[in-house]
Amino acid sequence: MKNKILTGLALILAVSWLFTSCESDMEKAQKDYDASKVIPMVLGVSGPSIGLQTFTYTYNVTYFRAGSTWNWTAEGATVQSVSADTRTATIKFTNIPASDTALIKVSETTEGGVTSPERIIKTRVNPYCALTNGVADLVGTWSGDDGWYESLITTVANGTTGLKVSHLNEGFISDWWGETIIEGGTINMTVNINGTVEIPRQYIFTTTWSGSPYRYEIDGSGTWDNCGANPAMLIEYSVYYEGENECYIAGYYPSDLDAPFFTADISLATKSGKSARQPLKPATRK
Repeated sequence: MKNKILTGLALILAVSWLFTSCESDMEKAQKDYDASKVIPMVLGVSGPSIGLQTFTYTYNVTYFRAGSTWNWTAEGATVQSVSADTRTATIKFTNIPASDTALIKVSETTEGGVTSPERIIKTRVNPYCALTNGVADLVGTWSGDDGWYESLITTVANGTTGLKVSHLNEGFISDWWGETIIEGGTINMTVNINGTVEIPRQYIFTTTWSGSPYRYEIDGSGTWDNCGANPAMLIEYSVYYEGENECYIAGYYPSDLDAPFFTADISLATKSGKSARQPLKPATRK
């Protein structure tokens, strides 16, 4: 019993010493801290690298430093407003810059009054030409490239802000992937006023391969452009086995491609003049 009491007392004393030691170290660090000697650097900023003329976008400092403030300026754009904590700026691209690229600049000033070098975010500003008749201007047959094959894509209006898109990815999955589509093939796409499109995750089609059915899903995003002779869209999208989270070509796609997703570069009622690439089919399947 005596040994247990001595052991407990020793433990209490050790913990007390540790607490006193830590407290002493913390007090010393606080006493020695000099805000004027902190050398700041803008560690991270989020915001778009492509914007449209006449629209506003937000840029955010992605970290926090107690006592610091951030200063925002812009070349080729206008700083419309800055949040109360100065970490978020609202930028408007009123005009197309001479170089087509706006420079969004942010610096940090610490509590001690030291200011960092500016961090510059380059944003390409594209012209904006509104749709005259809404989504009806994007209805029809689209030509160009879809997943390295000649586009088969067609669209019809889906309400006032959407399109029903048919035949997306069909050339690729039927030829390069070697599967026959037996069901589906039409998806819903949202058309936003700011020149963007969105494909929420959804079912796209069912195929057969070696006698077995496969169900697929799709998601993606992109842009529409109404400034040329014909409307155009650039869509990046992924196609998944139902319930999975990796695009089905990941691990199979050709080494000269920089990302395992598909791209549809298409224009309405025009020919792209591009020859579709047909990569070698892989020897094994999932």
